[in-house]
Amino acid sequence: MRNARLKAGLSLAQVAGSELTRQAVHLIETGKVRPTAHSLQIIARRLGVSSHTFELPADPGADLPHRRLAELERLCERQRFGDVVELARELLADDLADDMQAYAHLYLGRALTRLSDPNQALGHLRRARRLFEAESDPWSAAEAREWEAGALHLKEDPRAAAVSEDALRRYRSLEPRRPEVEARMLEHLATTLVRKRDFVRALRCYEEALHVSGRVLDLVRLGRIYHGMGRCHGSLGDLRRAIDMVSRSVALHAVENDLRPAAARTDLPRVENDLGMMMMMDGQLDRAAELFGSALAHLDEAGVERQRSYFVLSMAELRQNQGRLDEALALVGEAIALAGRLDEQLALATAHQQLGELHELRHEHDLADHGFERAIAILDEVGEDTRRAQCLAAYHRVLEARGDLATLATSAS
Repeated sequence: MRNARLKAGLSLAQVAGSELTRQAVHLIETGKVRPTAHSLQIIARRLGVSSHTFELPADPGADLPHRRLAELERLCERQRFGDVVELARELLADDLADDMQAYAHLYLGRALTRLSDPNQALGHLRRARRLFEAESDPWSAAEAREWEAGALHLKEDPRAAAVSEDALRRYRSLEPRRPEVEARMLEHLATTLVRKRDFVRALRCYEEALHVSGRVLDLVRLGRIYHGMGRCHGSLGDLRRAIDMVSRSVALHAVENDLRPAAARTDLPRVENDLGMMMMMDGQLDRAAELFGSALAHLDEAGVERQRSYFVLSMAELRQNQGRLDEALALVGEAIALAGRLDEQLALATAHQQLGELHELRHEHDLADHGFERAIAILDEVGEDTRRAQCLAAYHRVLEARGDLATLATSAS
């Protein structure tokens, strides 16, 4: 308990408030008195954590529900998401009180999100939020809302950014707040804004996450923030700064990667892939190829299929730049099959646009037109207006270079 208090930057008096004495908090921290459930709830609320984090049974070997809930939190911190899923499902099979059910659903949803299973995660996270709201625990309800946004983001659902903003708004209306939770929410919001191409707002959120976190930011979180900031700088035209920041992110993630369970090793390949794209833009094709190969190998080690289509498309773009068009076409075909099976609509649109560009390079104009038209139709269906405009602009450039004014006029209408 003392570690949690110091991590939150609170004094004994601040934790005690008007409902407990400073001496009582000190005696509870040092294990000289056993707190009541009410006292634990007061202290946990001050620290912005679950009371189950502190509550221990008299018999350390007893398998009581609250002890197992505390174990869920520890397993999440250690990135052992498969174990979280197993334990949470065991708990939910028991006759738990509503507050304990809420935590079991929350941790199960978090683990499923990190294991790239957003469809199952959403049901648990929404159930957790409703239970927390009924139990008058707005702190935990806001966190459940945050992870709901994460699952939507993984599904490429355009509602993810709005849900993420709602989670942050809910959390910021509360006192006290934990800096690491607020920083994580800001980082998650920034990530959804990057997908919406709102790079200026995303960069502000990443910078604010660094400011809010102070000294409590771990290496993985710092790596994710550097990665996001690098993507923003790259998209805003500062490639040198982007490469520097994403290179730092690769170094930070590499330190932690081997220490994490295989299924949790998805951060490093994503960062390697993005750094590879930046190296390719900088003309460093050999280095880009190394990074893409490493990213795909690390993703295979993690046993994760979701979003692999993007990695394959990166390698296809590299082969296109090297003039190896047959290899590029084969890779795009692989990405289309994978994205279609996993219902990754944005990846599918990107793949069809890339297919159009490749066919145009081979002077296969009808096939090129079909590729671009399919990409534009998909982006229409999912309501991605910004990406649709970018795809349409790319198609217009192809048609202008071809001199096909009739098709150009039709596509513009």
